[in-house]
Amino acid sequence: MRIAVAGGGPAGLAFAAFARLADPPDEVTVWERHRVEDTYGFGVILPPAALNTIRRADPRLADALEPHLTGWDEITVHRHGRFFTTGAPHLGAMSRRTLLRLLRQRCAELGVRVHQGAPAPGTAALAAGYDLVVAADGARSTTRDALAGQFGTTTERLAPDYLWLGAERSFDGLAFIVVATPRGPVTAHVYPYEPGRSTFLVEATHRPGTEERARLFAHPLAGARLLENRSRWSRFLQVRNSTWSSGNVVLLGDAAHTAHYSIGSGTRLALDDAHALVTALRSEPSVPAALAAYEAARRPIVEHTQRIGRASAAWFAGLADAGDAPPERFLVDLVTRGGRVSMRDLSADTAGVVPADTVPGGR
Repeated sequence: MRIAVAGGGPAGLAFAAFARLADPPDEVTVWERHRVEDTYGFGVILPPAALNTIRRADPRLADALEPHLTGWDEITVHRHGRFFTTGAPHLGAMSRRTLLRLLRQRCAELGVRVHQGAPAPGTAALAAGYDLVVAADGARSTTRDALAGQFGTTTERLAPDYLWLGAERSFDGLAFIVVATPRGPVTAHVYPYEPGRSTFLVEATHRPGTEERARLFAHPLAGARLLENRSRWSRFLQVRNSTWSSGNVVLLGDAAHTAHYSIGSGTRLALDDAHALVTALRSEPSVPAALAAYEAARRPIVEHTQRIGRASAAWFAGLADAGDAPPERFLVDLVTRGGRVSMRDLSADTAGVVPADTVPGGR
């Protein structure tokens, strides 16, 4: 087959590598509109289950990624000048730039053609010129939008506002820092992803500026700087599609669905999508049958994760009503999102309820 992939983020690159490895005669071409040096973001969550998915599809890629993972097994809540820590399922994260670099390297080894810094041709041209078109160009996918009516695309922005930052400090594990202000609480979702670096995602309704953020989080930062990289305030974009394929065009990762960043499942879902689509293409007798099998396998899991994400977003949006609960009680409420999330949802075998790894507007 001749396969075109629009989008060179984790979803598109992982699919391209898995597809070439599964069926070497296939010709796979990837277009990524951003240049390598334009890559943005800090750390992304990569739990053990995600690494296991990669290992099933490509053991060599898993071996390359594993040394770059930073792991932890505890959750800490900072609130009202106090903190409380408890154990958690083992989770991990890594630099988004490192993840993309290793995926590009693996694609090169496998003979995938990657056009970096080049937007993909129009959807109609791709559909006419290739046997399969994979739209992996993110929540704001232009490939999908060209057929939005056929896909039944709906989008919704969920409160509160957020800003994706980094910190020049490697925190011990997953941390939630909640600071009260006269204009409402400001919350940071924090986790380490490499030595001396952590993701530091800030939520607030009043969008505090640089100086205010540094002052509010001065104690937990302990002198470390907050870092920006194309960072801008936004609201999470919830994406749903009534069907994930139209003709020979199929949606992958955030182009097909998004789950709120507060449960940290974006990269995991994208990698699982990539593996499931390649598996379906290998096992089904035709492209239409493969696309139907892929969606049937993935949609129930994705919709469950989206429900958890929406409940999580609603809990964080209502933090102003949390009152003065002691840290121990607040920690339980946070982990279960006020009882909205079950212990099964917290299991390492499911999507997991961990903090942000969704790239604002990214793939």
